[in-house]
Order: sequence, then C-alpha cells, then structure tokens
Amino acid sequence: MKLAIKAYAVTLILLMLAFAVPAQNLSEKDDRNTAPTIAGPTGLFTVYDGKTLRKGEYTFSAAVNNYDRDPGNADITTVPANFQIGLTNNLELFFNTEMYRGIKVNSPRNLSGFYLPNTGGSGLGAIVLAPGTTGAFAGQAVYRPNGMPFAAFPFTGSSAGNYQLAFSGPTFGFPALTNATLGPPRAGTGNASLFPGVGSVFGSILPGVVLQSAIVSGSDRPTSFSVAPSYLPDAPFIARSWAMSSFNSMDFGFKWRMNNSMKAVGYGIQAFYRWYPDTAQNGGGFNMLQRGAGPGSRRGDIGATFFVDARLASWVNLSGNVGYTFVSNPKFGSFVLLDRPDEFTWAVGLDFPANKYFQPMLEFSSKKYVRSRTPNAFEQDPMDGIAGVRIFPRRWFGMSLGYRINFNQQDIDSFSGAINSTAVLIPCLSSSSCNNQSIVTVSDGVPRGFTPSTDPHGYIAQFFIGRRDKRDGDVENKVANVNSVTLSDSVISLPCKPGFRSRSGACNDSKTISVQTSASDPENDPLVYNYTVSGGRIVGTGANVQWDLSGAQPGTYTITTGVDDGCGVCGKTDMRTVKVEECPDCVQVCECPTLSVSDGGVVAPGSAMNFTANLTGGASVTYNWTVSAGTISSGQGTSSISVDTTGLAGQNVTATVDIAGLDASCNCTTTASGSGSVSAKPEKTLVDTFGKAPDDDVKARVDAFYITLNNNPNAQGYIINYGTAAEIKKRRAQIMKGINFRKYDAGRVTFVDSPGAAGINTKFYLVPAGAEASNW
Repeated sequence: MKLAIKAYAVTLILLMLAFAVPAQNLSEKDDRNTAPTIAGPTGLFTVYDGKTLRKGEYTFSAAVNNYDRDPGNADITTVPANFQIGLTNNLELFFNTEMYRGIKVNSPRNLSGFYLPNTGGSGLGAIVLAPGTTGAFAGQAVYRPNGMPFAAFPFTGSSAGNYQLAFSGPTFGFPALTNATLGPPRAGTGNASLFPGVGSVFGSILPGVVLQSAIVSGSDRPTSFSVAPSYLPDAPFIARSWAMSSFNSMDFGFKWRMNNSMKAVGYGIQAFYRWYPDTAQNGGGFNMLQRGAGPGSRRGDIGATFFVDARLASWVNLSGNVGYTFVSNPKFGSFVLLDRPDEFTWAVGLDFPANKYFQPMLEFSSKKYVRSRTPNAFEQDPMDGIAGVRIFPRRWFGMSLGYRINFNQQDIDSFSGAINSTAVLIPCLSSSSCNNQSIVTVSDGVPRGFTPSTDPHGYIAQFFIGRRDKRDGDVENKVANVNSVTLSDSVISLPCKPGFRSRSGACNDSKTISVQTSASDPENDPLVYNYTVSGGRIVGTGANVQWDLSGAQPGTYTITTGVDDGCGVCGKTDMRTVKVEECPDCVQVCECPTLSVSDGGVVAPGSAMNFTANLTGGASVTYNWTVSAGTISSGQGTSSISVDTTGLAGQNVTATVDIAGLDASCNCTTTASGSGSVSAKPEKTLVDTFGKAPDDDVKARVDAFYITLNNNPNAQGYIINYGTAAEIKKRRAQIMKGINFRKYDAGRVTFVDSPGAAGINTKFYLVPAGAEASNW
C-alpha cells in the first residue's frame, strides 16, 4: 500500500509537469507508429492514446499477459487476441477475445469459492446463512463446521451436514432425526439472492471464509473468520488452485477520435460491449466459472473510456484515460448468484518514440470497484505499473515487451493498523436445553490464518502485424490574401457641442464605419478574418464588420485587415486610414421662447388691473414693465404686475413687458403688450317726476320706483321734494304711506327736501354705486 501511494504521487507530478509543456504539431515524418493495446484499440500496453488507424488499415495482435490480483494472491496468465480496422481516419472498430486464461491461486483459503460444497475444500468450515426458513437461527449467520458433505451444483436439497450434532434438522426447523438440507434460494433484501446453508447472510452463493479454526472443549470453533464473502471480481467463483479456461470473454467496440488526426492534442471516446460464453445456467457452465472462466453474466458488460493524448515533444507523448464499466450479474434461473461491482478506471501513460523502430513506454493504471455490490471481505482495488518497450522492424508489424507490477497487492502493509471484529452463532452441541453460543473475534493487523501476497510481479509479451498505408507527405500551405477592403467613410466629422449644429448638416452622431473585405485562398480553406485597429473596436465577424469609433478623439486611425487559413495571418494584408475631425461649420442653435401678455380686462375706476407675461421655452430672463396710463402698484421685475386705475374712468391701459437674458445674436422677440379698459363713472338717473297727486297715484309711483331699485340692488334711491315746508311734509307722508303699506325697505331711499316756492313737485332718482348724489 505504501508503494501504491508513492506511485499515485509520482503519477500526479508527472501529469502536472507534462501538461506544462507546450504540445508539438505532428508531421508525416513523425517517428511514432500506431499499434494495438493488448485489449484491442490502438494505444500503449493497456492505455489508449489519441491515435486511430486510418481508413483501410488493420492489425492482428496476440499477447501473453501475466499479472497478480487479490484477494487470494492469484497469479493470472491470459492470452488476448484482437483485430482492429480503420473505417475512417478517425474511427476504428475492434474485436478482442481472451483465448486462454490460467489462474494459480496461492492463498485459496482467502477466497469463498473454495468453501462451496462441490469443491475439494468443501470440508472447510465456513460462515453461511442458516439452513431453512424457521427455527431459532433463521436468517442468521452460523458457523458451518469442518466436514461438510459433498454436494453438486446447484446444491438445493443436498444435506447441509450435522453441524456437530446428532441430527441438525430440528435445530434449523427441519423434522426430527434428520439433517438440514441446503436451499432452496430465495430473494434477498439486496440485489443478490439468498442461498440458505451455502451462501453469505449478505446475499450471494458465496459463503463467509474461515481462515482459522480450533477444537475447543471437544468441538470445532472458528477463531478467525469473516461473515462477508471474499472474491475476485473477475473470477468470483474460482475454486481451483490451478485452473485453465479458454475463450472466456469477447469484446466488440469502437474507438473514435473527435478532432483532426494531425493535431498535437487528440481526444475521443472508446466504447465496447463484452459478453461471456460461460454462464451458471447449468452444472457444466458453473464448473467453468469455478475454473476462473469469468463472472458468468449472461447479459454481459458495457464500458466507455474518454481518452486524450498530447505530443509534448518529438520524443515524448502523454496519454490519459478515464473510464467506467457497467456490469451485469450472474444468475441461476431467476436467482442472482452475486451482485458484482461496477468499475471506474483511470490511467496515464508516457511513450518515447526515440526513432521509428524503438519506443519505450511507461504506464500507471488504477481500477476502483464502485456502486452497490455484495460485500467483499478482502476487496482490493488493483493499481498497476508497466514499463517496457515496443519494437517496430516495420511500421506494419512489431512486438511489445513489458514488466508489470501490482502496486496494491494484499501484503502485510495492507492491514497496518486495521482492527477487524466479527461475530457468528454456533448451534448448541449437547442437548436441547443448552444455550447456543455466539463467537466474536477481534484482530489487529493481518487476520490470523490470512496468507498475505508476496509476488506482485508480472510481464507482457505481444506480437502484432497488419497493414499501414504510406503516410501523406507534408502539404505546403498556400497562404490566403486580402484582395481589397472597402470603407463606407474615410472621414468622420464629430458632432457639434451641445447648443450648436452643423450649418450644412454634414456633421452627425454616426461614428460607425462599414468595412467590407474581399479575400481569397488558393486551396479554398475556410478563412478567419482578422482586424487590428488603432482606435475604437470591431463589431461582428467575417468579411463584413462594423468599425465603431465611438469616443475617438480627433486624429488619424488605421485598420489592418488579414485572413487566417490555419497557418495564422501569413499572406497579404491591407491597411486603411480614417480621419476623425471636428465639425467645421458649427453654428449656435437658437431656440427662441414664445412671449405674450394677458389682457387686463375691464375694471371699475380705481380697481387694480392685472397683466401677466407668458413665456414658453428659453433660459432664465428678467422682466421690465411700462404702462400707458395709471401707475404700476406692484410686480415690477416679475412676470405679473398690478396697475392702479384711479382717475382713469373711461380710459384704456396698455402694459408692455420687455425681457432680458436671451442671446442677442438669435434676434428673438423680447417685447409683448396687453391692454385693458377702465369703465366710465356712473351717473344718477331720473326715474319719475310728478306734481300734486292723490294718495293712490303716489302709491303706484312708489311701487314702480321700488321695482327699479330691486332691479339694481347696489343702487340707492333718492327722493327730491320741492315746495313749501308744509307741502313737502305732506308729500313725504304720502310716500311713506306707500312704502309702509308695501312694507318696502325704507333704507333703500334717501329724502332730500328742497324748500321753495309754492307748488309741490317730486323727483325719483336712481343713483348707482360710485355715482355722485348731488346737483339735484
């Protein structure tokens, strides 16, 4: 484990240093050749690089691959054979099969397959799900002691043994004087089925392992064990210390490079479907699985890997992979024998094409078992390192030789500081009245009876042969040229400052120039248009763009136009000049206000006559008023004045305002007038005059007078009596009689006596408000 941590650190440092180096473009003279991995697609030993076979090229490959896996300290040798063919320059198909597999298990007691009832190790004690579905132990993990009788797959109905009792049947819910039987399997709470008497309490057909047992008080008891099973995910049912099998798996898939094959950095997807000829549907198939032929999944597995590589220099290439494999579970009928883990993988590789014949290679890869799965007591995620060389006598055939090491083998250091605790039940061994026992073991470090792995070394030898087309020579790139550039304007006249305008109208706010470029490439390569300006900015892309000179100050600005056909701006460019200048004919914008004066109307003599100047638009101004008659009583210097009309009865008044504060050059109207009238002074009106008259006649005249008074509520009535004092007195009495009779308001009339010669005479006057009441 310590070695694995160091390998992780070295790999990460290598990646950081490598990606800090600029990538190098490829050439047809490149010394680096393409060859298959031992799994099929092109690459290194096991790492996929960014290359693919070109259209029509193909390769046959066969290899011997020896590597180590845990748990079980298994030494595995396989002979993979594969074929690849290029459908296009970026897509290849491949087929791979494992022609031969040999597995030597150096620590069989570490694997659950050796504890199954049909193996040579069936006599070993194991931790199993209690037989039967009733009884005190139903659904619990129990210790199956040494001496289990042999049973053929699929085990159901076979004897489960006596469990060190006279008869084990009654203990597990079976009839008296019988032994318990195995199975039948049933659905569990997880993905794997339950196999009573055979498999683990966690589900699966694999039991928990017993690494060590002892005779205590005359009975066999486990002293180091695991309730969970222990298995190799690639060969979970292996039950032979040395076993061979052939054509165990077949892979069909593709490798697709997504970008141009001549780019220094390549990336793409590799995907495959893997199926397994050997399954657990019958005894013969399960026997092959116990020989390590594979996991036995009928539906097979699906995987995909993202690959990327970079040519860091002419003598070194870096490749990286990240992949995931979705697995399916092996079944017997509808029962799941094991819930297999999915696989997450990542790898990095370096190869050094020293020349076209010799290519050293280094790899580091890691496989992580993920997702829900049957617990694995001694699960170990493999981490492999490979160092070797690939030799190419010709580009179309060659060989690979490599040394590989499992950095993460299950050695003594793997258990450093680990504390393991587990418990199991042992059925009562004496009589029905005794108590069943629970055994608990605790171990620190390597569990007792566990055999650590000691040999992490392996090797790879590969031979391949195929067809490689002659590489295309370097193609000379013919540069693209700019033929012409057309600008919509060569001079931009800046707009006048606020308050001014162009007399000719030629200066405006538009500061954008349309740019039209004509360019050509002899090879008709796609062109990227490049614009460099000394001021402003380019809006848009392609042959037709806009040159925005907003914010540009007066001066001369240039635009340089070029085109890129993939080599950069290598051909003829074009430079044009635009002049930005101040507007030459700015004149001030005159916005004269509208001025008027409201008329003063008609007022009574002595009343105030008001005038108001109405100003619309314009800046702040001052007001100066003059009047044709009367005097300004208030408001001089403001927009409204009041005029005193005393003594102006019957006259007209004209008020004139003169405003100041406007630009004199604009010749705006600054004077306006308004008029008003003063009404004439009212005069008294003679309503009636009469001499001597009877009372009824006087009364009728009073009625008529009061009607006139009522029609003029603001007027006052005056009654003038002429005659002797006696006549005047009598006439007043007549008039008052008529007033009182009608109950008129006596206050509406005023009596004026004018004594004189004999002969009574009376006059009725209507005196409006403001009229003089005199000169009768």
